[in-house]
Amino acid sequence: MKFTQPFEISQWDQAAYDETGTIHLGRATVGKTFSGTDLEGTSSAELLMVGTADGPAAYTAVERFTGTLGGRKGSFVMLHGATADQTSSPGRIVAAEGDLAGLTGTVVYEHDERGARITVDYELP
Repeated sequence: MKFTQPFEISQWDQAAYDETGTIHLGRATVGKTFSGTDLEGTSSAELLMVGTADGPAAYTAVERFTGTLGGRKGSFVMLHGATADQTSSPGRIVAAEGDLAGLTGTVVYEHDERGARITVDYELP
């Protein structure tokens, strides 16, 4: 099953943890709200980020979604990331529980003139 839907960022708490030289390392705790027919709930993500004098360079994230996917309640964890030259942030579903146990699939985050959205391509047992 594959779908794309918008989401909202509800929290962004960012802090630097290494600002040596011109390359800065940071982390952010990010909350998201998903309100759609396929994905309904919230998520919490921890991002590790790299920035340079030219701007953001890369990030990687571990994110837990809790709510309903395709009418089934539970939670699942995604691992995703990107570099500054990418137009999307691909990732994978790496763990799931509740009625979503056994869930597998991929995710793609995109942020552009059409807004913030996620594409999920998944299979449930």
